[in-house]
Amino acid sequence: MFRKLMCLLTVLTLLTVPPGLAEEASVGVIGGADGPTSIFVAGELTDGLGRTVEIPETVEKVVSLTAANTEIVYALGAGDLLVGADAYSDYPEEANDLPRMGDYAGPNVELIAAAEADVVLASTTLQQDAIEKMEALGLNVVCVEPTGLDELYEGIVLIAAVVGADPTPLLTDMQAAIAETASAVPAEMEPVRVYFALSFGESGDFSAGPGTFIDELIAMAGGENVAATSEYAWPMYSLEGIVAADPDVILISDYGDGTAVEQFCALPGYGELRAVQEGHVYALTDDLISRPGPRIAEGFQQVVDALADAGAYD
Repeated sequence: MFRKLMCLLTVLTLLTVPPGLAEEASVGVIGGADGPTSIFVAGELTDGLGRTVEIPETVEKVVSLTAANTEIVYALGAGDLLVGADAYSDYPEEANDLPRMGDYAGPNVELIAAAEADVVLASTTLQQDAIEKMEALGLNVVCVEPTGLDELYEGIVLIAAVVGADPTPLLTDMQAAIAETASAVPAEMEPVRVYFALSFGESGDFSAGPGTFIDELIAMAGGENVAATSEYAWPMYSLEGIVAADPDVILISDYGDGTAVEQFCALPGYGELRAVQEGHVYALTDDLISRPGPRIAEGFQQVVDALADAGAYD
């Protein structure tokens, strides 16, 4: 439940990000014959907030303050550089042995400073106060938190540049896995309206709108996200709004207890939804579809599997 509340807190924070921030925040990346490469100018790079950050010539110690960035560091083969991580960094298994530097919303600046990291990988949203304090102490802070696939690829290139790794093998594997899954989606198919439940019940009916991973994955799977036309990235619905949308398929973010679908269907009034009555309600592993990391390909597979089970590709 606490992880679910933290996820919602992140969403509410994102709702307050000033317009244009996404456009201003750009990672200096170009594509080449051998894949994307990061642009460096005299030991500097541009992070996910559009800031110019100086990187030490040699990086031997890294602290990661988001679970996604921790996964990326390990996937790049540089996990041995990590000397600390946030409380939610739980994948891969060895990440659980890392010293904890506070949680996602509350990094412990004293512990981070004591770790003497060469670079700190931070969030672009909830950690602004901590970032200012860390920089005041002379720490090198790089903010990376993608919201879409293209930004994810750029973020991987950025982190690879920080830790001195080659991002090409990881990017190649990710893109190949996504392409293989996408090959199961018919080029032409009947419209399938999909509603994604980030939360429901007492936590509020938050969904995923334009500019989010979920919206992108649903579209790639051939679905029509009912929240795609919202002006918000994370719109809040009412039961009446969901009924009016009349989704063919409902996807639910499961935070690990395996009861998300049962809980959703048991809520007063939700059982009247056509997707519930037809058995087209599916749980998606939250870590796979909400973390902007290497396992997003597995999250996409879950979306495609759900639509296939619902008969969308018949």
